[in-house]
Amino acid sequence: MNRVERRPSRYKPYLWAIGTDLETLPVDELVGQRYRVVAPYIWLDTQPDQRPSAPDTFPAEAVPYLRAHPHRLHVPGLYGVLERTGAPPILLLDNAPIHPQAGALLPELEAGLFSASPLRQANWLWQLWELWRTLGELGLARSLLISSNLRVDGWRLRLLELVPDGEPPALADLVELWRSLLSPLHLAVSEPLRAIVNQLDAGTLDPDTLSLELNQILLRQAATVSTRIALAGATAKGPTQPRNEDACWPQGIQPEAASLQVAIVCDGVGGHDGGEIAGQLAVQSLQIQLQALLAEAQNELRVLPPQIIIQQLEAVIRVVNELINFQNDNRGRVGRQRMGTTLVMAVVIPQRVQTEQGWERVNEVYLAHVGDSRAYWITPDYCHPLTVDDDIAGREVIACRQSWPVAQERSDAGALTQALGTRSGEHLTPHIQRFVFDETGILLLCSDGLSDNYRIEDAWANYIGLIIKDIVTLDSAVASWIELANQKNGHDNTAVVLMQHKLLTPASVQGDQGLPAGVGADSGTVPPTGAKLYGESQPQEEFVAAPAASAPPRGVPRWILAVSGSILLVGLLGWWWLASRSPDVPESPNAPPAAPAP
Repeated sequence: MNRVERRPSRYKPYLWAIGTDLETLPVDELVGQRYRVVAPYIWLDTQPDQRPSAPDTFPAEAVPYLRAHPHRLHVPGLYGVLERTGAPPILLLDNAPIHPQAGALLPELEAGLFSASPLRQANWLWQLWELWRTLGELGLARSLLISSNLRVDGWRLRLLELVPDGEPPALADLVELWRSLLSPLHLAVSEPLRAIVNQLDAGTLDPDTLSLELNQILLRQAATVSTRIALAGATAKGPTQPRNEDACWPQGIQPEAASLQVAIVCDGVGGHDGGEIAGQLAVQSLQIQLQALLAEAQNELRVLPPQIIIQQLEAVIRVVNELINFQNDNRGRVGRQRMGTTLVMAVVIPQRVQTEQGWERVNEVYLAHVGDSRAYWITPDYCHPLTVDDDIAGREVIACRQSWPVAQERSDAGALTQALGTRSGEHLTPHIQRFVFDETGILLLCSDGLSDNYRIEDAWANYIGLIIKDIVTLDSAVASWIELANQKNGHDNTAVVLMQHKLLTPASVQGDQGLPAGVGADSGTVPPTGAKLYGESQPQEEFVAAPAASAPPRGVPRWILAVSGSILLVGLLGWWWLASRSPDVPESPNAPPAAPAP
C-alpha cells in the first residue's frame, strides 16, 4: 500500500540557498515568512510540514540537482524554488553538507586532509576519482574543481553545489587539483599520488591504468588496518500481516569463521502472488552463486579491480532475476500475479595486497540494491543512508518533472520502478557500489517494514553506541530493531541484517576529523513507501538503463571466466529444475535452508 509520508514536524532542515544578493540578508530574518537565515546562504525551514514551493517549469540552474538524484550519497538535492520579481529565482538545496544540529558547513576537503589518517585520505581521493567519472557523464565534473565546494563528512566526500561543465574539463584539470592537495597528505599517500601526477603530465598513463593505480593506493592503506566482521539477521511477520514475504541471510548470528560473509535482505513485492517464494528463491540462489565466487576470489593473488567484481556481482543478480522471471513465465503469471522481490545485499570480498610486511588481507564491501530495501552506515556520530529507492517519486525527479518534496506526495510515489523477477533482464539495472570502511561502525540492511516513517533516522542514536561498545550483542540489536518496527510501524513484514565492521588496529588519527557528535545525519533521506510495483494498473514506462561499464582491463584472471561459466550453468540448471517441478518453492538438497515461515 502506498502512503504519503513526511518527516516528523519536529524536524527542521537546514538548507543551502543559491541566488544573487543573499549574503546581505541579516541573520534571523524570515524569508517568505518561512525560511530563517542562520548564516550566509544557510537557511532553516521553520515550516517543514508544508510543501516547499516549486515552479511548473524548472529554471536551468535547478536541472542538475534533479538529474543527480541517484547520487545523493555525495550531492545535494533540490528542495524548493523561490520566485523573485526582477531577479533570478532562489534555489533551496537539501542534503547539503551542513551539520544537522549546529547549522554550520562541514569542513573543506583540504582542511580535513591535515587531520585524516592515510586510509581516510586515500578513501577521499578514490571517491574524488569516482565522482569525476560519474559527474562527467552528467556534464557536472567542474563541480569537483572548486576547492570550497568539496566537503568531508566523516568517511565520505560531499559537494556543496553542482556546477555545469559548459566546456568539459580535461583530466589535466583534475591533476592540478591533486597537485594542490599533495602537501597535507601522508607520505604513504602523497608519494604514489605524486608519481601518478608525473606520469599524467608526461602523457604515459591512461585513465584505466590510473584507476588501477588509485585503487592500489587505497588498498595498501586498508591493509595497514585489521578489521573484524560480525553478522546477524532476522525477519518478522509483523502484528498485522497474514504471512511473511521478507527473507534474509543470515538468520541469527553467523559464526565469524564463516567463509561466506554476506548480508542479504529481500522483500517480496507487495500485492503480488508469490512474494514470499520470490524472496526465499532469491536468497537461496544468491548464496549458491556467491559461495562459488568467493571461494575462488580467496585464492586469487592478484588484486581484482572494482570494475571486475561489480561485473561479476551484476551477473549473479541477473541470474536470480531470470530464475524468478522464468518461473513467472512458466506458470503463465501476468500483471499482479507475477511475483518479484526487492534486494539489498552486502558482500565482503577479501583481497590480498602485497605490503612491506608481506601479504595482507583487505576486506572490501560491495553493496548491491534493487527496489526500496535500504542500507545505512551508522557510527556513534552519524547515520549515512547509502541507497536511493527505485520508485516513482525518484523517477519523476530524475526526469526533471517534479522536485523531491512534491514527488513524495504523489499517490503512487512509492510504487517500484524495478524489482527482481518481474521482468526480463534487459529491464533490470542493479545499483552496485564499493566501500572500504575506515572506521568502526554498523552496516544496517532492512526492508521498508523498518525504514518506513523515518524510524532509522529517528532512532539510530539510541542503539548504535551500545552495539559498538559491545554492551548489546548483535543479535539482540537485531531483535530490538524488529521490535521497534512492530511497535512504531507494524503495517508490514520486517527484515533486518546487521554487519558490524570493527577496526582492531588503532588508527593514527581521529576517525571523526574533530567534528561534533552527530555530524552527518543526512537531512535529505529518501522517504519510504509500500512495495507496490509500478505498472500494475497503468502502462509501464521503460526504465532507463545506466551506461554500460567500459571494457575490463587485460589479463582478467581465469577464475572469473570459470565463475562466469558456473553462473550460467546454475541459471540453466535452475530453469530446467523449476520448469520440471510442480511446487513453487525449490527444495534443492544443495541449497541452504530457507527462512522458516512464522
